[in-house]
Amino acid sequence: MFFKILVPLDGSRHSEAALQSASFMARAFNAELKLVTVEEIATPIYPGEVDPEMLVDLRRDAQAYLDSRAHQLRQEGCCVTTQVLTAGPPADRILEEVQHEKTDLIVVGSHGRTGLPRLLLGSVSEKLARHSPCPVMITRLQEVAAEV
Repeated sequence: MFFKILVPLDGSRHSEAALQSASFMARAFNAELKLVTVEEIATPIYPGEVDPEMLVDLRRDAQAYLDSRAHQLRQEGCCVTTQVLTAGPPADRILEEVQHEKTDLIVVGSHGRTGLPRLLLGSVSEKLARHSPCPVMITRLQEVAAEV
């Protein structure tokens, strides 16, 4: 039984596809969905210079993104909360939130990279699957498209 499902979103088609699967699971188990995204780090124009307004804008945009997804899910009958996680390695921030919230399930999209791109870019979904204290459902875009 799942009571709290965490869905990390990054704005990609892959995470949006995971959200479809997560909303289906949430409705099936009458579970709460928690949508999270990891705050982006503003890249300074000059070394050592970070524009505080840019940070505020990035955080506001991230929250607006989560709020728009939450609004849509609430209209479908889901109980949804949102949170912008502090900047840092995405998998680490998500795992911290999973521990804090006592999450029952993580539903995350995978870009499906293999070989050198995966080694260079890392895999958030793989790290979550390896280190999560709860089950992790990894979706791929074509799998979700077949469900619709």
